[in-house]
Amino acid sequence: MKLTILKENLNRALLTVNRVIPIKPQLPILSNVLIKTAGSEVKVAGTNLETGIQIAVGAKIEKEGEITVPGRLLTEFVSSLPSEKIDLELDKEILKIKTNTISANFNTISAKEFPQLATVSNKADIQFSLEGLEKAIARTAFAASIDEGRPVLTGIKIKMQKIGLQFLATDGYRLSIVNNEMKNLSEEKEFIFSAKTLVEVIRIAREEKSEMIGLSLIDDKNQAIFTTEATEIVTRLIDGEFPNIEKIVPASFKTRVVLDKEAFLQSVKIASLFARGASNIIKLKLEKKGVTLMANAPQVGENQDFIEAKVEGEEMEIAFNYRFLLDLLNNFSEKEVALESSGSLNPGVFKPVSGNGSFLHIIMPVRLQG
Repeated sequence: MKLTILKENLNRALLTVNRVIPIKPQLPILSNVLIKTAGSEVKVAGTNLETGIQIAVGAKIEKEGEITVPGRLLTEFVSSLPSEKIDLELDKEILKIKTNTISANFNTISAKEFPQLATVSNKADIQFSLEGLEKAIARTAFAASIDEGRPVLTGIKIKMQKIGLQFLATDGYRLSIVNNEMKNLSEEKEFIFSAKTLVEVIRIAREEKSEMIGLSLIDDKNQAIFTTEATEIVTRLIDGEFPNIEKIVPASFKTRVVLDKEAFLQSVKIASLFARGASNIIKLKLEKKGVTLMANAPQVGENQDFIEAKVEGEEMEIAFNYRFLLDLLNNFSEKEVALESSGSLNPGVFKPVSGNGSFLHIIMPVRLQG
């Protein structure tokens, strides 16, 4: 293998692939990145067996070949080089890399030992716009669990329906639902992706400035491939039974409040300073003219703030973990947010005031003492 490549292109590929290289790999080969020629391009790949990334960049190929090299070392070395052309040449089992003034030799492992990544040969099953998929992931990923003990809750469930796609995520204390209208969906399927992987897909697409993201399903391998203009992200689907959301979403409410999102967010941020010392609890008192937010930490002090709001129905008090409120409001793009509930022990349902059904978020309340 012998080729010449711009430092900028190789560095970008390595930095992207490095995101899936495990710090403590199960197998030595997983510490390495695969470098292989493909026509007038070089493909750089890495995997942790759950997720694999392969990115193609342009290069001048003099001799074809493939090899694996220690990923983190190579990435740090290339990042430190000046912005100029880099020559790569495989000499037996040593990869030689040099610029006009700098050179280095890297020990390698045969490419035959590198796990084979699935690739896309046909047109993607689904085409997403980056804007649409990014919005759906932003509104669901934060509600997924980070506890690996229940893998199914660390994912985002995507349901293909004839009217469009539905995205769902829950950690058992909150639930996000996003409905995305799409045409030309002939099949009805559902699958669960790692929330972390979907966030990474969005990040890669945004860095590449790709306007579209393709999704291809490999049913016999329980895998899926996301594709951007230059990158393929291969990921395993998560097996397991996702919670039945039909039993979670309330069919009615007794109180409805419409709040200015920014005013609500600012009030929650201030209250959180005091809530940290009181199990993260913020109490909301829903009254006729507005909402009073209260946080009380006996060893620190207390806070109270009143926000004018449109309130319909019964007056009530309800308490939430402030972290859940901040996560929601920081990912809520509309100017006003509606809160609906049937009592202090019933779920709080948050949604856009427009009520078009595109987004719904549920937070389970904290039981009030006394």
